[in-house]
Amino acid sequence: MKKTLEKDDSYRREAPEEKVTKEKIAEGNESAAENTADKNSAGKSTAHKNGAGERAADADGTEDKAAGPADAGESGGPYSPAAHVRDANSRTIFRSRRLTCQFLRDYTDLSIFSDLQPEDIEDVTDHYRAFLGVEFEADTVKKVKIRVPDGEREVFVLPLIEHKSSVDYDVAMQLLRYMDVIWYDYKKQQDGIRKGSSGRKSFRYPPIIPIVYYEGRAEWTADMRLSDRIDPSGGLKEYIPDFTYKVVRVHGYGNEELKKKHNEMSLVMMINRIQSPEDYTEFLSSSREYVDEIYEGTPEEIRGVYREILWSLFQKMHVPVEEAREKLAEVEESGMGYLFENANFDSMNIQAERRNTAEARALLAEARQELAAAEQEAETVRQELAAAEQEAETVRQKLEAEKRIREETGQALKETSGKLSHIWEQLVAVCRSEKLSREETIKCLQERYGLDAGDAVSAAEQFWTDK
Repeated sequence: MKKTLEKDDSYRREAPEEKVTKEKIAEGNESAAENTADKNSAGKSTAHKNGAGERAADADGTEDKAAGPADAGESGGPYSPAAHVRDANSRTIFRSRRLTCQFLRDYTDLSIFSDLQPEDIEDVTDHYRAFLGVEFEADTVKKVKIRVPDGEREVFVLPLIEHKSSVDYDVAMQLLRYMDVIWYDYKKQQDGIRKGSSGRKSFRYPPIIPIVYYEGRAEWTADMRLSDRIDPSGGLKEYIPDFTYKVVRVHGYGNEELKKKHNEMSLVMMINRIQSPEDYTEFLSSSREYVDEIYEGTPEEIRGVYREILWSLFQKMHVPVEEAREKLAEVEESGMGYLFENANFDSMNIQAERRNTAEARALLAEARQELAAAEQEAETVRQELAAAEQEAETVRQKLEAEKRIREETGQALKETSGKLSHIWEQLVAVCRSEKLSREETIKCLQERYGLDAGDAVSAAEQFWTDK
């Protein structure tokens, strides 16, 4: 390990992606003749690895020049592993024309790519990423030369490869925006070549094949047609634009099925399938011979891609940064067979256990917080219930007091009424003793004692009735 780190400790200082980019920038300064010679030389030693036989002109996995400068600009400062995880699994993979060719030819099931060769592919990603101020978030856009059966003309297809690690239900609308940018730029280019050409009846836009490279473990459940994303009510379905897109699901392939492809892209996808320590264990238990066979004759540029996606894997698996850099240095020194040595990656499982423990502790802390909140809520309810009971007792006492007042008032009224009746009787008796008639008694009660007419009549009537 010490010897390896003395020889090259670049993984301690910079990202694998940055290291590869610097190499490519240096290679870009070589003469065209030297590049061609190197490519042809590498192609002779690796042609048996390529299944359908990629042409020797790209046998060293030359990356598209458009992708290099953009990546180099992103790695100018201190390396941030989390910021590079997604890039390593998309731009890093598909900036290689060799890997892109294998991907389109062997994994999309599209017959138009059956004879595709690396030199038929041109990367145009950077051209669209900042086109007209529009943030172009797609991973890569490739212009691909397709030869028609009669061999007399060419058709240019723009496969738009968008990387996803989870299901995106709005991806069709996102792809539509990208496609619109591409077609609009194509119109401008053609009008620049021949003014007004896009307005001619015979003018045609190039087909665009949107492709989603999906690494997630779950099934892809998003709608596959744009029209399914638009409300068709009101009888307007015929006016809704439509297209479908292709999803290449990494987990749709098993390791054994990928081995049958027998090319560099199959090993990329085998690594991308790893989402857990269990997946990694499966990879190690069944793939060493195949990895050795593929890696042995793989050009250095593709090996650099392997190191970068391994870096991405280590970050997803929470391998400590320093440890991950040491392991990548070992891979560069000894090859990918290093991954299969005993106990090399025990830390991956340790990190998984640490993560699981941390998650369990977080869940326990959350449960305790929820319990405390529930107890506080229960205490609040108890206090509210006690307050309600106190209020009910106060109301009961008020009602009892009011009842006593009503009873006492009723009794007083009864006694007062009896006293008044007695007085009235006495008054009537006085009038009677004066030998007054009934009518005179009523009048006397009114005039002499001030009773109103009703009370005078009642008193007189009561007296005369009792009499």
